[in-house]
Amino acid sequence: MRSLITASVRWARPLRLPRIDLLTNRARADCALPQSMQRFQPTGLARSYATHSPKSPSRRADHYDQSGELWGFTSFVVFGAVFLYLSSKPTQPSGSEYYRQYHYTDPNKPKTRDAAALSAPVDSTPSPTDLPDILGADLNSTDTERVPLRSYYPYVLVGGGTTAYHALKAIRESDPEADVLIIGAEAMPPYSRPPLSKEMWRTKSAGSRNALKFTDWQGHDQSLFYNEGMSYTVVKPDPATDRLVYSVHPERKLPILLLRQQVTDLNVDKQQITLANGHAIQYGKVLLATGGTPRALALDQTDDDDEALAAVVRARTTTFRGYQDFTRLDELTQEPHEIVIVGGGFLGSELAAALAVRTKAVGGRVTQIVPEEGVLSAVLPQYLSHWTTERLEAQGVKVLRQTEVKQVSATQLQDHRGKDRAKLVLNLSNGSQISADHIVQAVGIEPNVVLAKDAGLEIDPHHGGIAVNAELQARTNVYAAGDVASYHDVLLGRRRLEHYDHAAQSGYHAGKNMCGSRSPYLYQPMFWSDLGPDVSFEAVGLVDSKLATVSVWAKPSADAPEEYGRGLLFYLKDSRIVGMIAWNLPGKIDMARQVVLRHEFRYKHIQGLTRVFNIHQLEPTMT
Repeated sequence: MRSLITASVRWARPLRLPRIDLLTNRARADCALPQSMQRFQPTGLARSYATHSPKSPSRRADHYDQSGELWGFTSFVVFGAVFLYLSSKPTQPSGSEYYRQYHYTDPNKPKTRDAAALSAPVDSTPSPTDLPDILGADLNSTDTERVPLRSYYPYVLVGGGTTAYHALKAIRESDPEADVLIIGAEAMPPYSRPPLSKEMWRTKSAGSRNALKFTDWQGHDQSLFYNEGMSYTVVKPDPATDRLVYSVHPERKLPILLLRQQVTDLNVDKQQITLANGHAIQYGKVLLATGGTPRALALDQTDDDDEALAAVVRARTTTFRGYQDFTRLDELTQEPHEIVIVGGGFLGSELAAALAVRTKAVGGRVTQIVPEEGVLSAVLPQYLSHWTTERLEAQGVKVLRQTEVKQVSATQLQDHRGKDRAKLVLNLSNGSQISADHIVQAVGIEPNVVLAKDAGLEIDPHHGGIAVNAELQARTNVYAAGDVASYHDVLLGRRRLEHYDHAAQSGYHAGKNMCGSRSPYLYQPMFWSDLGPDVSFEAVGLVDSKLATVSVWAKPSADAPEEYGRGLLFYLKDSRIVGMIAWNLPGKIDMARQVVLRHEFRYKHIQGLTRVFNIHQLEPTMT
């Protein structure tokens, strides 16, 4: 470590930002990844998987295999040799190639909120008419047998989202003939949420958006719904008896989907759940995949006694979680509205970037209110948070930093056509006021734990969520996964994550364990974010701005010395690398995952790792 620190100081040159410029040599050829490894990117293309890329390696049977045969071998070949190489004495750099390196630690530890005792509300929104052909058996068909909802199922999945869907896939792989009951609060079959704040906004066809279809990163049209050969039979009220019934497929057993229903009671001792309508169902194994509910700001309401204006405030101050939220916001962007996004995290920043581009053509305006000094400040070091905020502003987003909303009221104003039009008025913490047509609150979620809490399951007081062990088990025959689970990471400690890759992988892993496997959840989930043409990154491990970070950047152009194009961010805890971000570096996240999984690389290895990642060149993408 001392040699690297000494080299950093010796080769530094002063710049405007508080940083250290470190000169290094470019990666040696014998340390680059083999070409075969560059072509195969098993889990780094989780973002392709989220958008159902037809060539995504997620369709491979080994997508969820955590034994890591390929990476186990390549880690031995590559990282075994590299580990020795990394400890070698740094060489004097050439003058034509250099990296910039920064050190930052945030001393302010944010406050942690307790998990709210919330359960997912039942969705009463009508379903889109253009649904994919995934609802297999038809109640009106004459060649299918109707059966009532039974009082026992060997597998019950509480929740109808990404986690439940991937648990279903695992169960069907292990036990194809098993009866699986999925109970979801929404009106839709399981679908993928990430495109709602990403690809859906870049899809130009209104017809495609209305049908919940989008264009993925490869230019292919995709459906929001999971339809990889999976069909369901949907439980519906029998018109004659009003009982809940479903149709049995004459040739194959389909998973049973119960929509717009809420589980109100879980009895762990009896292994029984109870629906809101009083129907009791016993289970062999149950998965709690209840997700979370968007937080709403505790805003002071208007002092105006006009109930009509108060109703305007309630109707135009919304959250963003499901497809109906996208549909509502998509309609607003067709006219020149003023939209305010409250929150500087991933969702708020992605929405702000997407809406700024969408509304520019019609003369709309987007304002983002951030209580911190910049966007993504919980994840990015301060200088990079500031730079990313500037990129959002360059795209047309008006970012109000270190500002909070204190009160929202409504007033009647006249628009440019002379017509009366209600406007929202936001009183801010800095004493100013701004107006808006609509407010989107993007300030995180509260895990839906009320069902588990009432059942006597342990709730994590620090991270929120249902406390489970490394096997994702809360009690005997009771599992939890996805956003709602606080699980034990054997490398990084207790965690609760709210990312797509984790929802999919933990759901699948829980499904396998429900079928008899007893393996720990060792997978290190990745997440990604796209904020326009200049900002796209993937991350893995503990990525927290409270940790010490070291950032290594490729040489910028002479015309833009402060630009951050391609680079790596290393997050350190006790000098050990526990997390990484690959910034505008597609194809690097799987190697970054291996760095975190090895749990052996430290601060002194960063210079050598930078050579191995070779940030001056982009790896070929899969086609």
